[in-house]
Amino acid sequence: MDEKHIALEARASHWPFNAVRLRSRLRYFWRRLLQVRATPHEVALGFAIGVFTACTPFLGVQTILACALAFGFRVSMPAAVLGTFVGNPLSWPAIWAASYVSGALLLGQDPTYAANHLSETANVLGATLMAPSPETLGAAVDNLSPIAEPMMVGGVLVGLIAAVFSYYPTRRAVRLFQRLHNVG
Repeated sequence: MDEKHIALEARASHWPFNAVRLRSRLRYFWRRLLQVRATPHEVALGFAIGVFTACTPFLGVQTILACALAFGFRVSMPAAVLGTFVGNPLSWPAIWAASYVSGALLLGQDPTYAANHLSETANVLGATLMAPSPETLGAAVDNLSPIAEPMMVGGVLVGLIAAVFSYYPTRRAVRLFQRLHNVG
């Protein structure tokens, strides 16, 4: 490593958001995706399935859902798992906003509802976490119900769009990588 790179890494390690480390990790995951042993279609479809599930509001089960779908479609499970990394704390606000707005519009609802009731919903969720009880849980479900349906409908739409836009470049990259490295 040259001195400039070492200095940049040292300076970046003091920041809460380390762009150098993030770029390095993304590059690592992209190389791992290219090296998966399967056809370009199987890798790309597996990755697209992971991207699709990353856009759903089912936090905590997205990876399981991606693996189940990859198994059902008989495509690359490792690629599906890597695709779920599209959904991360940095991208969640954009994914959730796009999912909610598109879902609300598709269902003929007013997309400003969530914004108008965001503080009330946050307060109710906070109360549920601080003092879980049947009453606070019921209030949280009541506050989240009008938001959940548009999030699910919109998540499917946003997920399908993201999956299509991730499939073709991934398939092309895997095909090129395999051709250059005589894999497959």
